[in-house]
Amino acid sequence: MKRLTILFLVVLSVSVVEAQHISIKKDTIQTTKDTLVLSIKNNMLSPMFFRLKVKNEEANSFKYFEKIVLQPLEKKENYMKIPRRKIDTTQGLKLSGYFDFIVGYGDPSVASHDDSYVYLLPYKKKRKLVQGNFGRFSHDHIRSYHAYDFGTKIGDTIYAAREGKVVLIKEDSNKHGRTRKFANDGNFIIIQHNDGTTASYYHLDFKGALVENGDIVTRGQKIGISGMTGFTTTPHLHFVVHKATEEDGNISVPIQFEGYEGKKLKKGKKYARRKK
Repeated sequence: MKRLTILFLVVLSVSVVEAQHISIKKDTIQTTKDTLVLSIKNNMLSPMFFRLKVKNEEANSFKYFEKIVLQPLEKKENYMKIPRRKIDTTQGLKLSGYFDFIVGYGDPSVASHDDSYVYLLPYKKKRKLVQGNFGRFSHDHIRSYHAYDFGTKIGDTIYAAREGKVVLIKEDSNKHGRTRKFANDGNFIIIQHNDGTTASYYHLDFKGALVENGDIVTRGQKIGISGMTGFTTTPHLHFVVHKATEEDGNISVPIQFEGYEGKKLKKGKKYARRKK
């Protein structure tokens, strides 16, 4: 994540919360000499679940919504009130020092993955699986346990694995690297499905989106161009389906691909689309 230290502009320094997903800023009208008032805005075209978990006891003097569901593009005024005497804002306000942030792309009360759905492989040519489910390199968290890294080539066309609505796009990065500090430099497309879950397509090329925010896409539609951006050591497509939960925010869910139903895709093997 880009760590901005501009006074009163808050960027949450955790991997699942990026400036392009959500914004927390000073409410200039409500703020007083004694109290800093913050607003929160969902930048996605899908609902977003947001929960704060205190990790610094000083945060107990703040007034805030512990959990909230923001509708698409919704802005919530007076989201948080902080006594100025309790914080040091000379270097900018870093809420990550006070809270852990739990985020879900969607509304946990309605999101329920359709486990019977069979996804399309999001590419056409035979490609190697460079990291599968529960991979030790980066699929070691509840958000990524069931993710897949397909070793695509730069310039490969990426297709929608399932129909849905494009709710967020990032395509302005041309950076990549082998450490987690590059995690938020990855270009991506996020598509929401009719069961409330979302699919994320990561590491796309610079200006590699072939769709726009708000587009309704069909299964198998061209949506992007594979690249090498973000936290990666080789060109690949990171594909994962998330469900929003109140306890853990985004959790990855197990899925099955057409032609490979009931089979576990193995690291190092090549896979291509199979017709039924």
